[in-house]
Amino acid sequence: MTVAPATAPITIAGGMVLVALLWALCFPLIVMGGSAAEPLLFAALRAFLAGGLLVALAVIAGAWRWPGWRDLGELTLIGLCFTAIGFGGMFLGAEKLTTGIATVLANVQPLIAALLAFWCLKETLTARMLSGLVIGFAGVVVLAFPDLQFDGGHATGALYVVGAALGTALGNVLLKRRSGSDAIWLPMGLQLLIGGGMLALASLAVGESWTIRWTWTFAGALFALSIPATALMVVLWYSLLARAPLTRLNGFTFLTPAFGLAIGATVMGERIGIVEMIGIAIMLVGIALLFSTGKVMRWRT
Repeated sequence: MTVAPATAPITIAGGMVLVALLWALCFPLIVMGGSAAEPLLFAALRAFLAGGLLVALAVIAGAWRWPGWRDLGELTLIGLCFTAIGFGGMFLGAEKLTTGIATVLANVQPLIAALLAFWCLKETLTARMLSGLVIGFAGVVVLAFPDLQFDGGHATGALYVVGAALGTALGNVLLKRRSGSDAIWLPMGLQLLIGGGMLALASLAVGESWTIRWTWTFAGALFALSIPATALMVVLWYSLLARAPLTRLNGFTFLTPAFGLAIGATVMGERIGIVEMIGIAIMLVGIALLFSTGKVMRWRT
C-alpha cells in the first residue's frame, strides 16, 4: 500500500503527535483521581464513559449495526488486550512505581508491537526502523533516568506495567488487522465497553471497594481521562492505523514522556533539566529514522 507522499506524511505525523499528547495526559490524570476510587474500578469507569460516548455518537450518526459473531469475537479480543489488560495494568502500576520506572517499562510497547507486526502482519522491519526503535527507547531511558529508583517493593508494579505494555501491543496488532473500515466510532466504542466490563468483573473478583469519593477533582480527572485522553485518542489512533504501518506510527509514542514532562513543567512547575533535554533529543533522532522521507510510507502486507 502506498500513501501519497506530498501531504500524507505531514498529516500522519501531526495526528501521531496529538495521539502522544493525549496519551501523556493519562498518567497525571490517573494520579489526580486515583485516591478517590480503586484502580480497576477507576479504569472500568474510564472505559465505560469513553465507550458509551462513542457508541452514542455512532447511533446519532445512524452508523449503528449489530456486530456479527466474527466482529464481536475480534472486538472482544481487542477489548481484552488493549482496554482490559492495557488500562488495568496502567492503573495498578501507577500506584506502585515511580514515574521514571513506569515510563521506561511502558515504552517497551513499541518494541514488542514491532516484532508482533513483523511476525503477524508481515510488516517490513528494516535495520533503519529497528535502529530508530532502539534509539527512541534509549532516549526514554535517558529522559527518565533522574527518576529511576527501583527496589524489591516495585517488582509487582513493574509486572503490572509490563503486562499493560504487552496487552497494548497485542491490542494494537489486532486493531491494525481490522483497520481500514469506514466504521470507527462503533467498533472503538464497543471494544471499550467490552474491556470496561472485564475490568469491572476483575474489580469485583479481587474484592475492590466500589465506594467512590466523589469530588470535583475526581469528576474532572475522570471526564478528561475518558473523553479527550481515551475516546478522542482511540478514534484518531484507529483512523491513523488505516493509513500507515503500525511500527512507524508506534515510534511516535516515544514522545509521550516528553509531553508528560512538558505538562508537569506547565501545570505543576516541575523543572526540566539537561538530562531530560538530552533524552528528548535522542528520542527525536529515533523517530526521524522511523518516519523519514523517501520510501518510508511504503510497506509490504
